[in-house]
Amino acid sequence: MGINALFQARMVWVVWLIVIFSVMTQPAHSQAITACDWEVAHPSDPDRVGPGVSSSDVDTVRAMAACRRDLESDPDNARLQYQLARAIVYHADRYDTSYEEGMVYLAQSASSGHTQAMFVYGLMLSREARLCEAEPWMRGAAEAGLKSARIAYVDHAVAGNWSQCGVPTDATALKAYLQEASTQVSGYYEKMLIGALQRELTLLIAYEAP
Repeated sequence: MGINALFQARMVWVVWLIVIFSVMTQPAHSQAITACDWEVAHPSDPDRVGPGVSSSDVDTVRAMAACRRDLESDPDNARLQYQLARAIVYHADRYDTSYEEGMVYLAQSASSGHTQAMFVYGLMLSREARLCEAEPWMRGAAEAGLKSARIAYVDHAVAGNWSQCGVPTDATALKAYLQEASTQVSGYYEKMLIGALQRELTLLIAYEAP
């Protein structure tokens, strides 16, 4: 067998190994990349399929259409539910339309345990001044390991928002969120924010100490 033939045979084996490895490492739920994923997957979503699209680059009309089509064939897919909600909310913010349908899809996705949806649903509830409803969703996303949720949950805690809902200050959990988040960031400003929250949390714990 000539050198070219050996090289071609080797490349075939490499391609097959890549394909097999990709299939073996996919989660159990449908992970085939869809048009919805290409249009509006969030870059920070740990459950995303594909590279993700920044908010400013989302074509909301095209994204909503793609996600609606994909959900018709996979209506219980929490990832697609979240992504349709993302497109709807962005569209509402840009064109001053209602985002209530987006809240429905966020609630469905969050209830299915989609981490990014849990966090964003909490954010949207906070935006509507429904902080006490937001707390368990944001805490759930923080417990699931989402960096943004860990930071935001502590920020609400030191601002006194959770205490207004009768949620006691869990110093151990809050410290852990910030410690874990500090291992997930690399940017200067994120590190500075975590440092500031750690100082505020220390003051809050001292203030609440008997």
